[in-house]
Amino acid sequence: MPRIRSSLIALLLIAAAAPAIAATPSTSKGQISVAQVMEMLDRAGTDKQAGQLLYAYLGGVGESAGVLLNATDAKGKPYVTCSKPMGLDAGLVRDVLTNGAPNNKSWGETAATPLLVNALVSLAGCR
Repeated sequence: MPRIRSSLIALLLIAAAAPAIAATPSTSKGQISVAQVMEMLDRAGTDKQAGQLLYAYLGGVGESAGVLLNATDAKGKPYVTCSKPMGLDAGLVRDVLTNGAPNNKSWGETAATPLLVNALVSLAGCR
């Protein structure tokens, strides 16, 4: 019985860690790469887990960018103002990453997040 319990616990830990392993940063500097995001984009339509990882990643990017853009100084004055709301969709993400890193041979070492945040800020007309 203890052996079955140990095996079950190990299996549950592996299953719980699988999404985290799939979302492990893939550049040598510990960043999510363009290659990894493009792979998630390609797989999202047919692989539920890839779709969930993609939406979680993009949601995190958007939420983090939103927090930064909504930051204020001690007097409550915003550091940044934007003329439009931020938003991303799969087509825009693919375009931003393809145009931001045109050499697909370097995608594995090109960080995706800075490209996406820059696009969010630019498209929202932030200054």
